[in-house]
Amino acid sequence: MANGFEPQNIRNVVIVGHKGSGKTNLAEAMLYVGGATQAIGSVAAKTSILDDEPEEQLRLGTLQTSVAHVVWRNTKINIIDTPGEGGLFGDTRMAMAAADAVILVVSAKDGVQPMTERVSSWAVEMGLPRFVVFTKCDVEHVQVASSIEATKKRLKMAIAPLQVPVGEGSAMKGVVDLRTGKVYADKADGPNAKPGTDVPGDLKDVVSKARSQLVDEVAATDDALTEKYLEEGDLPAEDLEKGIRNAIAKGALVPHFYAGLGGPYGVASLLDAIVDVFPDPTVRPAWKGRGEGDAERPNAKDAPVAAFCFKTTIDQHAGRASYVRVLSGVLKADSTLVNGAQKERVGGLFNAMGKPAGAALSEVYAGDIVAITKLKTVTTGDTLSEDRKPFIYDAPAPPPALFARVVVLADRAIGEKISQGLTKLAEEDCSLKVYHDEQTHDLIVAGLSQLHLDVMLERLKRRNGLDCVLGPPKIPYRETIARKVTGIEGKHKKQTGGHGQFGVCMIDMEPLPRGSGFVFEDAIVGGAIPRNFIPSVEKGIVKSAARGFLAGYPVVDFKVRLWDGKYHDVDSSDAAFQLAGSKAFKAAMAKAQPTILEPMVKLEVTVPTSVLGDVMGDLNSRRGRILGTETQDAYSVVNAQVPLVEVLEYEPKLRALTQGTGTYTMTMDRYEPVPAMLQEKVIKESGFKAVEEED
Repeated sequence: MANGFEPQNIRNVVIVGHKGSGKTNLAEAMLYVGGATQAIGSVAAKTSILDDEPEEQLRLGTLQTSVAHVVWRNTKINIIDTPGEGGLFGDTRMAMAAADAVILVVSAKDGVQPMTERVSSWAVEMGLPRFVVFTKCDVEHVQVASSIEATKKRLKMAIAPLQVPVGEGSAMKGVVDLRTGKVYADKADGPNAKPGTDVPGDLKDVVSKARSQLVDEVAATDDALTEKYLEEGDLPAEDLEKGIRNAIAKGALVPHFYAGLGGPYGVASLLDAIVDVFPDPTVRPAWKGRGEGDAERPNAKDAPVAAFCFKTTIDQHAGRASYVRVLSGVLKADSTLVNGAQKERVGGLFNAMGKPAGAALSEVYAGDIVAITKLKTVTTGDTLSEDRKPFIYDAPAPPPALFARVVVLADRAIGEKISQGLTKLAEEDCSLKVYHDEQTHDLIVAGLSQLHLDVMLERLKRRNGLDCVLGPPKIPYRETIARKVTGIEGKHKKQTGGHGQFGVCMIDMEPLPRGSGFVFEDAIVGGAIPRNFIPSVEKGIVKSAARGFLAGYPVVDFKVRLWDGKYHDVDSSDAAFQLAGSKAFKAAMAKAQPTILEPMVKLEVTVPTSVLGDVMGDLNSRRGRILGTETQDAYSVVNAQVPLVEVLEYEPKLRALTQGTGTYTMTMDRYEPVPAMLQEKVIKESGFKAVEEED
């Protein structure tokens, strides 16, 4: 078995961008030019080794993270391809947590699109250096220069060219590498492409001007370089290279590149730049986390081993594969590590090429990304570490799963199988949540969007042969009372041939502050009801309150005071006083102005300031109350309180209002009375019928 690459000879890049911008096509071109594949995989032709899931081939797009690698100039470049659809960004965010740098893909034809902004902001938040690759530069009539200027302004980044295209639009036939002066032109890059001709005469002025711009941008990021540049009017190649590397590492410079749609133009130059100026794992900050007296781990071979699982796949035939970033130490095959309190035996270690592939590795070093097969307890987001030096990496939280649906079970016999199948899918995708609602007893599946859940159901059917129908979740309404009533009698009397049933109780009922639940006060004096029957009265009230009065929802926030009653030495019993308590409760409810409560949630909505008015208007139309707004540059944050029933479909509406750039979080706040005009609708839709008590 082979060993892995040394940390300084590893580069980990994650490719992100809006859907349809050309991310996967770029990754496939990098693999082909680097000699990792024999032909360029195509999304459109369904030959991509990265988008190889049936659901991806059906939709012609990336639906989950894929990992591959290429060896270029004795350096292993791990390439992580991610979804560009906002409703699948749980995968994207977790993949970014495992990378050292970001390749931000922007379509030169379409410019900066909504999801481009979100992933770019995540890169800044995570402190990840960025490249920008403008794709589709060879499309007819494309305005590449306009796209570059728009990207600078919209993403507020210092973009500098590292390439100059040879030809424009459909006439594009290669690039000039500004760092090296090498020209890759006249034909698309092939495996291990080599530079060819000299800079064309008609491009010499353009190349000279672009290099001057690059030198200006690099010099401005470092005082020493600025001084040298002002003195000499230029920077030597060695200083320029070092300045580019340092500026990229600290986020002061974002180089941009060109890529074609019709062929892999400029890819060899891009691979060179990844090796030369993108940071290797050893220069990134230590990993923050939790451990026994050890809150961080350095990117070093001599540190205790720790590995972060950023993606899990479960294949029907190949089984489970866990894609891990080795944070520190040396990860060895056949070793035993811990995942929290669970021991895990590390089986095979493999490089990834879409799926785990190639010869098994005996050990891999800090900074590398590999697949581990057949781990039992590890799921996406977990950390493997040494038993004697446990460590848990504090990975960025995935976007919250707010789009919830109830699993409609036509046949409850397969309910357990569906639950198990969905739970396995949730082990792969940390943005998918599967749980049983304790209040409604429904099986709930929650994700980031309707598309997210649709894809999960397609996988469930393909892998398990299970059809699953989703419906809107049930709203956990509650019932309560609005006024105090006194002197309410509950009597249960039944005479039979033998012993009869007899029990009478007198109660008062009053509302309590929201959230108080139920309070029972025993105020019996003089033995009006024997002590052993008083709990029976309370039990009857509790049972009846759980069944509801108006619409079948539990009654909450009320107090019952039991103050009098009657009993019979022979005919009184536990059952008789339970029924008496239940009847007293119902009689009191009828007079105490019963009302229905609805759950209210707090929303924190982040949207472009340009659509703030539309978003606030929409929240008002949902019976929302705006609690406040805060504007930060191009984005505004709206805090509002809204009935839960009004935001079950909020995710697609917010996406439409903001072109996919809006995000929100939602937390349960409190219960409030349903407006009178809507209460009858809730009662009618509940289909509730009161249970008649025994005579």
